[in-house]
Amino acid sequence: MGENSITMPADKAPNLVGVIVTWRAITHQGLTRSQNEDAHWVTHVVESKTDTESSSRYIFAVADGLGGHRGGAIASRMALKAIKEEFHTWHGGEADRMISRAMQNANQNIFCVAQSDPELFQKMQTTLTIVALDNDSLVVGHVGDCRLYRMRDDRIDQLTRDHTMASDMLQMHLITSQQASAHPGRHQLTRSVGGDPFMNADITRHETQAGDTYLLCSDGLWSELTEEEIRSALQEHDTSQECEKLVRLALSRGAPDNITGIMFHIDIVGKQAALPFSWRSLLGKG
Repeated sequence: MGENSITMPADKAPNLVGVIVTWRAITHQGLTRSQNEDAHWVTHVVESKTDTESSSRYIFAVADGLGGHRGGAIASRMALKAIKEEFHTWHGGEADRMISRAMQNANQNIFCVAQSDPELFQKMQTTLTIVALDNDSLVVGHVGDCRLYRMRDDRIDQLTRDHTMASDMLQMHLITSQQASAHPGRHQLTRSVGGDPFMNADITRHETQAGDTYLLCSDGLWSELTEEEIRSALQEHDTSQECEKLVRLALSRGAPDNITGIMFHIDIVGKQAALPFSWRSLLGKG
């Protein structure tokens, strides 16, 4: 798709409050799995607040299903359905409450379906990580072992904590970080969506800055990469090319699991003239 722009007279161009983001999302079945139990969703809304002001909001989400050939794929897609339903009633503000409701609804829906036919949907669960960008804040809802990385000023930070046996042992200082990286419980979940009638989700808020680059991904991607490889990709601003590069690296190493990665770069934060603008950025074409 070519890059197109729309120009309006300056006195009629609304101010845009929020963020402008460039993003790329890729999912792959992997090289050994018979189907892709990962699911992801990206959406962007510009909503008019007044005659002279509009707000910009984004949602990025990744779910990694588990619990059998059929159940995992159903669970991950049910989780995203709950997010979409909640998002369509959200008009900005209190993103933490919106995310909390979406995650709790996802948990209840998946748990009830799993209980309705335990033989067919045995241990049907999913991980789920949601990122909401609203105005100058980024809110994260997280259960499981998908990860959100942020690159800012040449520093990489992991903004989520794995809910796994190895990570829990590391938090309790029972093992070192080096031992955790090779621990047999590295992928053994201690929290999931749909595993129990009540779920404890991590919900955190972070301030955004222009120039930030993020990677939201399932464990099928990050487990095949080194932190230095992720750092190198996030230091570049071509989100499309770098996201593809990370997926190719994982595939070159055998990709035993499904792979999903969403990379996004914060171009603008705050109040800006919304037009002229590039549909290429709004549509996530890096």
